[in-house]
Amino acid sequence: MKLAGLSFQTSTLSSSLQHGFTLVELIMVIVIMGILAAVVGPRFFDRQSFDERFYFEEAFSAFRYAQKLAVASGCSIEIQLEQDGYRAVYAQDCGDAPIDPKRGYPVAGPAGGDLQGNNPKKVSINQKLTVTFNALGAVDTPASVKFAEGKFELTVHSTGFIEARP
Repeated sequence: MKLAGLSFQTSTLSSSLQHGFTLVELIMVIVIMGILAAVVGPRFFDRQSFDERFYFEEAFSAFRYAQKLAVASGCSIEIQLEQDGYRAVYAQDCGDAPIDPKRGYPVAGPAGGDLQGNNPKKVSINQKLTVTFNALGAVDTPASVKFAEGKFELTVHSTGFIEARP
């Protein structure tokens, strides 16, 4: 067919060039989706793993806050972690004035209340842990505790480095 000097040719191949997916490709996608659903799916529907991780992160943050407060205030801070929860207290008298914190007084948290937390979901810990951060942020005795049957580990090194291992 010619039109004003241009020639157009109709293609007879258009019926053989079809677009779409083969049956093999579709089956492979279904197989891969099934494997992902079996392996990854349960992680999204198990609340316990989220609760364990949340409590571990909360305790880790409390340890870091206690360390930073000890450095900023120049006063030793003791943090205690038990099965029921954690709490931070002053490890020594911090000054002679009546308004200065005394040994055993609770440490104020960033939200204004005491720096303490409960373990409402009863996430297991393998041992009780008490560490005291000095004015340099270091501890006298390094310590370690495992959460949730060893899934997570919190280690406080003698230099004050707080290590979290998932």
